[in-house]
Amino acid sequence: MIDLGLDGARAIVVGAGFIPYRAGHGRGSALRLAAAGATVACVDMDEGRATEIVAEIQQSGGKAFAVVGDVRTEAEARRIIDEAVAGLGGADVLVDVVGEAIFAPSDQQTEQDWDYQMTKNLKQFFFVLKAVLPHMVEQGTGGAITAVTSVDGFSSSRFHVAYGAAKAGLISLVKTYSDEFGRYGIRVNCVAPGNVGGAVWDKPDVPFGQDVVNSLAPPRPMDIANGALFLSSSLAARVTGQTLVVDGGATTRSPWGFTDESLTSFKAGWREERN
Repeated sequence: MIDLGLDGARAIVVGAGFIPYRAGHGRGSALRLAAAGATVACVDMDEGRATEIVAEIQQSGGKAFAVVGDVRTEAEARRIIDEAVAGLGGADVLVDVVGEAIFAPSDQQTEQDWDYQMTKNLKQFFFVLKAVLPHMVEQGTGGAITAVTSVDGFSSSRFHVAYGAAKAGLISLVKTYSDEFGRYGIRVNCVAPGNVGGAVWDKPDVPFGQDVVNSLAPPRPMDIANGALFLSSSLAARVTGQTLVVDGGATTRSPWGFTDESLTSFKAGWREERN
């Protein structure tokens, strides 16, 4: 049996509650960490969502408790993290999944739209890091921090320009903090989901190679949670400052749209030229 090094770990998941029409990265991450043996402080701005994920973990035999609050201000982020750390007796793992996109043509997004998305997707993580890092440094036992970014952070973010810019900022942020805090044994990484979508927990898997976007298959919420679990575990003990892409192959596809038919045509033309 492979030891993930998480049995007895003290974990915080920010945005752990499940919103049915969303992908549920927080719920999945909290469930995976608890199943690996961690005690999970489940943070959510909605008390109902926080208590629901705690109940789900406890019903599965895991350990968890709720912390209610909104990390979009520095003072509140500090209070929330301090409360979570006090309840856990420390912090070994943190996963932050807070984020949201507003869709509209780029030239129609307002200053308020921009500020909302920058705060929800990027600035809140800066506040969370400022709150949790002193605890991890003081402990002297290292730690693993994982943010959920997006493939939109390094490709086009059509119709959700501020979201993509903020997610690109997350990728940069984890590199900077991994560099500054590696000397304390603290690892900082992120997972970049592809088009997971929402309300997909109960949908059947798409057969390999049958999706027009993903060369392998569309990523599932559990795949994102598994990425966060890996980066939180001892299996990733020397992984820091990295972005783990979990997109079913979407960003690896050729932009030319070649098909089997066009390939056959190219081959025929090549043979004629050779002859």
